[in-house]
Amino acid sequence: MKQILLIFLLSLVWPSENKSQIKVNVNIGSQPVWGPIGYDYARYYYLPDLDMYYDVNRREYVYNENNQWLYINHLPDRYRNYDLFKGYKVVFKEDRPFENHAVHFVKYKKFKNNHQQEAIIYSKDKKYHQIKDHPSNKHNNGTKKNKKN
Repeated sequence: MKQILLIFLLSLVWPSENKSQIKVNVNIGSQPVWGPIGYDYARYYYLPDLDMYYDVNRREYVYNENNQWLYINHLPDRYRNYDLFKGYKVVFKEDRPFENHAVHFVKYKKFKNNHQQEAIIYSKDKKYHQIKDHPSNKHNNGTKKNKKN
């Protein structure tokens, strides 16, 4: 009996050519409530209205100043009145999309002033309820989030 159990346990951990690997990235709970619906994973958003990026994991904005990409935890002062809930967001799943900024600037400029994208906060889909600041999150304690950042 011990031999059968040992063989079974070894078969679970022993590498096999027949085993498939599936990698699934999900970070719904990390996305801000002003992010767009429809994405289980987002690493960065590009904000065409502001010509800057948002790093979902770091929760920081990334913008270019004097040919340097800078991280900041709030919108720069010149955008303090910008409504993140209304602006269009382009979702990127890879790291450092700003390295291709010249391409993104041209490709996504057509989304400037586009307010047709639904934000997570307005979604009734239960998968978004786990986000801390979503109104349907039971652990939200009724606190209201500042809509600007």
